[in-house]
Amino acid sequence: MADERRRTGGLNRQNLLIFAMIVAAFFGSALLFWAYNTDALRASVEAETKLSASLLADEIDAFIPQLMLRAGAADDDLSQELDILESRIGSESDVWVVDAAGKCYYQYAAEPPTLEPDALEEARSGGVSIRWVGRAGRFLLTQQCRVIRPLYGGELFLVTLNHADAVRASQRRQFTLLMGVDVLLMLVTLVLVVNTSVTFRRQMLRLATTDELTELANRKSFNTEFAEFIAAERTPEFSLFLLDIDFFKRINDSFGHAAGDHALRSLAGRIRAMTRERGGFAGRWGGDEFIGVLPLGGEEAHAALRRLCAEIAAAEPDDGFRMTISAGVAYAGEERRLAKLTEKADRALYESKEHGRNQASLYRADMTPAAERSVAASAPEAAPVSPMPAQKQTPERFGARLTGYVRGRLIESTILGVKWMAPFVAGGGILIALAFLFDAASVDLSTLTVAERSGFGSLTAQAATLKSIGGVTFNFMLPVFAGFMAYGIAGEEAFMTGFVGGYMTIGSNAGFIGAMLAGFAAGVITNEVSRFTSRLPLLIRKAAPILIYPVFNLLLMQVLSYAVITPLSAAIGRLFTALLEHCARVSPVASGALSAAMMAVDMGGIVNKVAYNYGVGGIAAGHTDIMAAVMLGGMTPPLGIALSVLLFRRKYTQSEQERGVSALFMGLSFITEGALPFVFTDVARVIPACMLGSAAGGLLSELFGCTLPAPHGGMFVLPIMGRPLLYLVALAAGSLVTALALGGLKKDRK
Repeated sequence: MADERRRTGGLNRQNLLIFAMIVAAFFGSALLFWAYNTDALRASVEAETKLSASLLADEIDAFIPQLMLRAGAADDDLSQELDILESRIGSESDVWVVDAAGKCYYQYAAEPPTLEPDALEEARSGGVSIRWVGRAGRFLLTQQCRVIRPLYGGELFLVTLNHADAVRASQRRQFTLLMGVDVLLMLVTLVLVVNTSVTFRRQMLRLATTDELTELANRKSFNTEFAEFIAAERTPEFSLFLLDIDFFKRINDSFGHAAGDHALRSLAGRIRAMTRERGGFAGRWGGDEFIGVLPLGGEEAHAALRRLCAEIAAAEPDDGFRMTISAGVAYAGEERRLAKLTEKADRALYESKEHGRNQASLYRADMTPAAERSVAASAPEAAPVSPMPAQKQTPERFGARLTGYVRGRLIESTILGVKWMAPFVAGGGILIALAFLFDAASVDLSTLTVAERSGFGSLTAQAATLKSIGGVTFNFMLPVFAGFMAYGIAGEEAFMTGFVGGYMTIGSNAGFIGAMLAGFAAGVITNEVSRFTSRLPLLIRKAAPILIYPVFNLLLMQVLSYAVITPLSAAIGRLFTALLEHCARVSPVASGALSAAMMAVDMGGIVNKVAYNYGVGGIAAGHTDIMAAVMLGGMTPPLGIALSVLLFRRKYTQSEQERGVSALFMGLSFITEGALPFVFTDVARVIPACMLGSAAGGLLSELFGCTLPAPHGGMFVLPIMGRPLLYLVALAAGSLVTALALGGLKKDRK
């Protein structure tokens, strides 16, 4: 303990010396910089005052006669000529015109200064005299800069005194900023030094108490930990185990010592996981033998070791060979001495080896003592399990990993995102629909102009409130979806990146598809950054969730959003917009059917947004029939799916049948995203069936001449529709087409 205190004291003195050096270095550099900065500011003030005095002296020489000045008759003229004083010198400067005897002929200040004869002589002979007068100060400017210029060949003198108040204020601000930054850097450096020192001490402690190969406690450290465990106030029942690798020497001989080391590390990881899960601890006892304590009874510990043996035996071949272990367990009972417990566990371990290895045995009193094993120990070992040829490991390429993400995690993570997105879609969409219902019940649209109708849904206070809350809630749909999709691919580190990526798609035309791409990209980016950081030092890996993932992931996501997702969605949007406009010129009925079918292509994605914006633009242009077809096309997919679930229950799983009710209400509220949970489980059948039903409904809506002046609301805006009964007929027909198509395409589910 004395040696430990001496080592700790020495380390503390060393830390104090390092801290003192850091403080001295930072404050010394700050003072040196400040001294240099002060000299620079003084030189700047001198140059500015000298230039202003020279310009003013030249004007006086050129425009003010000396006699008028001496006679005092030029006060008004001089004042007018010197009006440029404030613009050239500023209010910080005072100006006087004096003679060699000190008599003042003009002053732009309170009292003329007392001038030294040598200063006047210096100005007459050298053309200028510059002096710093007043109380001396080094680190904050307290003196004033005085410049004397001769007038009329040296018969009079122009005296300019610059107070440098602005320079002082600037200097104080710079000094405050400098010291603040300096102190901050000093604190950061001290923290880094402390962390480095603590990390170094922990590493030294780890090297002293941990087995370097397996990272478990070494024998000395295990003895200490066991003694502390026994000395604790509460010592619950526990069991001690010993285990080793079967035929470990043959592994080293057949596959090399690197393979043996790998086997030890792999086994140590499993032992660590088993003991931590049950609140115990373990260590490397020597060679390939491990020891551990489990706070369990004998039978429970025996069962845990048997499971460990089975798991290792059933594991995939690693480094070209299979590995098995044998274990012995000793229940402590009243016994608390480590030596006695290890002897009992050793007897049980020998029992496992005697009965074929690859098993765990619980100590019994009749087991063979260690002294009687000399003959058995000299017997040749049985042949190990036949090795499998080792395969050369090649690094997996990014393309293969990306394919694995698409095949293995895309669908599951998308369904996870849809699950968490659904409440935001339903709540926001229904509130927006209710806002239109309030306006429809309170306002007569026939009395409103076209411009006033554009605000429909927020004309009344109640509607405006509902629409605002619904809009905010609905906008969370995309970030939540992308965040949980990224979480499903790469875990919690990817959630924030996916959430921000989904938020970036709100202002674009990408919609649901853009959020899906953002969520998938966030998961892939996080996994790739994680692969990169796994090769970095442990200290940096621990800081990755706070420093690396948020910064690099967001930068990569922003590049992807602005360079890929937004331009791609814009290009697709322009393509489909041009297609709709061309179709409208050919046939308005075909345009309505096409726009309705587009609403079902991606259920809130790029194509869906193009069709919706086309319908909203139609309202502004006075073509409200397009909006009626568009809304019908958006309502048909979830309504048709709900009807299909009702008619063909055997073709849907239990969870899909339960979601059919929510799809019904979402469809009535014009929330096309209600169909998404069904899309991702069977996209090849659901999308075509929904497009067919939406196109049929949109075609009937155009043929019936239905109109809709509101851009949202679903069934809640039925009172303001043109020909509402025929609109219901078209909606029912489209939904029935979707339901029948799904019933014919889908197979029965168990």
